[in-house]
Amino acid sequence: MRSDAERNRRTLLNAAAKVLAENPGASIAQVAQIAGLARATVYRHFRTRQDLLEAMRAEALVSAAEAIAGSRPDEGDPLDALRRAVEALASHGVRFRALLVEGVELDPTFLQERAEVLSPLREVVRRGQEAGLIRPELPAQWVVTAMAALLAAGVRTLAGGTDHRAVADLIFETLTDGVATNP
Repeated sequence: MRSDAERNRRTLLNAAAKVLAENPGASIAQVAQIAGLARATVYRHFRTRQDLLEAMRAEALVSAAEAIAGSRPDEGDPLDALRRAVEALASHGVRFRALLVEGVELDPTFLQERAEVLSPLREVVRRGQEAGLIRPELPAQWVVTAMAALLAAGVRTLAGGTDHRAVADLIFETLTDGVATNP
């Protein structure tokens, strides 16, 4: 893709994330207006609103993978590693709030892709179980799935302007009080 086309695509995705987070029913024309681009430019990149949402979904998964990697899941105490991951994911999740309104978390393909992205956290949970910090009878995948559901709920609450760190703390406390051996 040419550099100007890539720049326009990035501008459109950023504008769509902003506009759709504030107004999930926003039109492609409103996205184009916020992006400062013509509607024709939007349609060159995304033929339909669904194409735009699919691109946002792909970007959300890449962003989540980067957030997890950046949270250093292999380092330190497993509960501290989970806390860092939750905070990083909550911070990045705000950008993709519109996808939750669109019901992306109900799409089986998305759920499978998300499970793959979150897979490093299963190992963190297993380390926590081996260290006696997380209840061993809970499947690691269940703990990570519960965390993802709490994150989705938390990101929805960010619409009111709540700080992502406060939401991350609430998510983490809710999660660990349910899975820690000594909450």
